[in-house]
Amino acid sequence: MTAVVENDKVIGIITDGDIRRMLNKTENITGLTAKDIMTVNPKTIKSTELVSDALNILEDFSITQLVVVDNGDYKGVLHLHDILKEGIV
Repeated sequence: MTAVVENDKVIGIITDGDIRRMLNKTENITGLTAKDIMTVNPKTIKSTELVSDALNILEDFSITQLVVVDNGDYKGVLHLHDILKEGIV
């Protein structure tokens, strides 16, 4: 997953699923932009939130990553594997 950022604000994300769906319905990708295939309004979390809150969001929406934002500014991506690697779960 990658975040689509404009003026330091997250406007969407592109996942492997977005790319697969685009390739299934589009033969010619010439001229496509990130905005053409991105998912808008991705799930986000603040960097100051608890990991347990992140896990709840991941579980509630059956997703594996969250975009980290502070005051609307992009800070990074938190993946379920990051949490598991730290031994938190």
